[in-house]
Amino acid sequence: MRVRAFAHALPKQTVTADGVAHWTGADPSFVAEKIGFHQRHFLAADEAPSSLAAAALTKLLEDQSALDKDEVEALIVITQTPDYSIPHLSAQLQTLCGLPDHVAAFDLSLGCSGWVYGLSVARGMMQAENWRNAVVVTCDPYSKIMSPTDRATATVFGDAAAATWLSRDDGAVIGSFDFGTDGSGADGLILRAGRGAMPVTSIFSKHSTALAADQQLYMDGRAILTFMLERVPNSVDRCIARNSLTRDDIDIFVFHQASKYMVELLRRNLGLDEARAPFLLGDIGNCVSSTIPIALERLESVGQLGGKRVLVSGFGVGLSWATTLLSF
Repeated sequence: MRVRAFAHALPKQTVTADGVAHWTGADPSFVAEKIGFHQRHFLAADEAPSSLAAAALTKLLEDQSALDKDEVEALIVITQTPDYSIPHLSAQLQTLCGLPDHVAAFDLSLGCSGWVYGLSVARGMMQAENWRNAVVVTCDPYSKIMSPTDRATATVFGDAAAATWLSRDDGAVIGSFDFGTDGSGADGLILRAGRGAMPVTSIFSKHSTALAADQQLYMDGRAILTFMLERVPNSVDRCIARNSLTRDDIDIFVFHQASKYMVELLRRNLGLDEARAPFLLGDIGNCVSSTIPIALERLESVGQLGGKRVLVSGFGVGLSWATTLLSF
C-alpha cells in the first residue's frame, strides 16, 4: 500500500505574528523569528471543523481524477477537536463529500503523531480486506479550544486540514514504523472540557479569558520540548534501523512542524543541515496532525520528493510519537 497524493485546506481568516503578539503580550519578533510563524489561519467563530475537513477532502477528489469517490473503501479522520463528542467527524464527512455508504469511516483520537499512525492503520486495513483505496484526513483546528491571551498556545498553533490518498497501485512505498507513548506526560498538553462545533472557548470568543482553566487548552512548552529531545532522535534511529538503513541513506527528514525552534533543535541534535530537515510552514502555524502531509505536499509541488527516501516523524499530545519511512 502506497501514499499516492496529498491535498489541504486553510481557513480564509489569517492573523499575523503582530496580531498574535498583541493578543498575548509577546514580542512580535519572537513570534515570527524564534517560534517561526509569521502568519497563521483560523476558523471563524461560525465555522466548524467539519467544514475544514470537507474542504481538504473535496480538493483531493477534485485534483485527483484517478480517485473515484465511489471507490474509496476507508475514510480515517485524525482529530481530537471534532464538531461533537458524538457522532464521529468521519461520519459527517462521508455525507458532506458524497462518499458511498459502503465506506468504512471512523476517527482516531490522536494529535501531532496522528498522521503517521493513520498511515499504519490504513495500510493494515487495506491489506487485511484487499482494498484498493483509502483516505486519511487530518483536522485539528486548535483555535476552537484556545484562549487568545494564552502565550503558550496562541503563538504556536494554526488551523488546517489535509487529505492523503493511499492506493494499492501507485505512490510512495511505506516502510517499517516506530511508535511510542509516554502517558506520564499527558498533562503537558491537555484540554479538560469542550468540543469544536460548540466550543466553550475559541480564539474569537468574547468570553475566553473569563473561562476556567480546564476549559482552555493548556500546554507546558518546556515539558514538550524536553519530551521531544528525549524521544524523537531515538525513534528516528530505531525506524532507520528497522528499515535496514543509516542516517546517510535518508534524503529528507520531515518532522512535525511544531515550531521553527523545535525543528532546528532536532536538526542540530541529529547533525542534519537545513536542506535535509526543512522548516516549511512559517505561513500556516503548527496545525497539529496536518503539518507533515502539508509539508510533503509542498516538497512535492517543487519536485523535491521524486526518487527520495523521506523519513517522517510526528510527536506531541499524549505524549506520543510515530516515525516511518516513505520511498518516493
